[in-house]
Amino acid sequence: MESRVVGGRYLLLAELERRGFGPAFRAEDRITGRQVVVTEIRLPESRGAAADRPDALRDRLLSEVRTAGRLRHPGVVPVQDLVADRARDGSLREHLVTERPEARSLTEALQEEPMSARTVAAVGRDVLAALRAMHDHGVVHGGLTPDCVLLTTDGRALVTDIGLARAVGPRPADTGGDPGAFLAPERRAGGPDTPAGDLWSLGAVLHHAIGRRPPANSPLAEVITGLTAADPLNRLTPGEAASLLEKAARPRPASGDLGRSRRLLLGAAAVLFLIVVAMIVLVTVF
Repeated sequence: MESRVVGGRYLLLAELERRGFGPAFRAEDRITGRQVVVTEIRLPESRGAAADRPDALRDRLLSEVRTAGRLRHPGVVPVQDLVADRARDGSLREHLVTERPEARSLTEALQEEPMSARTVAAVGRDVLAALRAMHDHGVVHGGLTPDCVLLTTDGRALVTDIGLARAVGPRPADTGGDPGAFLAPERRAGGPDTPAGDLWSLGAVLHHAIGRRPPANSPLAEVITGLTAADPLNRLTPGEAASLLEKAARPRPASGDLGRSRRLLLGAAAVLFLIVVAMIVLVTVF
C-alpha cells in the first residue's frame, strides 16, 4: 500500500484483515514510535433526520470514544485518539486510533480452526470480565460481535470497538449481511442498549464460536442458554455466568476426572476393608 500519514502523526504501514466500520491499518505513531491500529470510520449516509446528519454523527462518535478512552482494564483495548483526515478516495473521514496488541480477531481464529469447548469458555470468561468492568463504569458496548473480540498470543481475550456500534450503527461485515445477528431481541425491536443486551450478545458470540451444540448439561451449554434467554429478566446474572464459565474453562487433571477417580478409590478401599474384616472373622471363628 502507498505510504500515508493520518492526522499528521500516524504513518500507515499495512492494511489489516479486520473489517467492519471501515478499513483498519497497522500504523506507527511518529511521536512515540509505538505501533497502533488506525481504523477508518465510515459514517452512515445521512437520511435527513437531525440525529443522522454528519455533525450529529461525529458528535456522537466523539462522545462514545471519549467514554471508551476513560476505561482502564486489562481486558479492554485502550483508545488513544480520534482524528479527522482524508481517506484514500479523498473524502474526509474519522480515524480511530487504538493500541495494537499482538492479537487476531475471534473471527480470524475460527476461520483457521475450530475451538474446543474449554477454549471457548476461557474466551467467554475474559470477555465477561471486561464487560463487567465496563458496566461498573456505566459503559455499554452495544455492538459485541466476534470481530470485537481479539485473542492474544498468550491466550487472553480482549474487547475492542466499545461504543462504535452505538455511534454509527451495527456493521454488516461481522454478520454475513445481518447486522442484527448478535443484537439482543429487545435491541432489535428498537429498545436501548443495556448491560443485559451486552450479556445476550456474549452468549450469541459463544454460540457462534463453538460452532456446534456443546455437550448437554455442560457448563458451557448452560451459560449459552442462560445468557441468550429472550426475556432479560430470565438471563443469568454476571456472577452466575462467570461461575459457569470458570468451571467450563477449567482444565481436566492429567489423571482424568479427579472426582470420579476419588470415588473409585474410596469404593475399592471399602471393598478391601470388608474383605479383611471377613477374613479376620473367619480366622477367629475357625
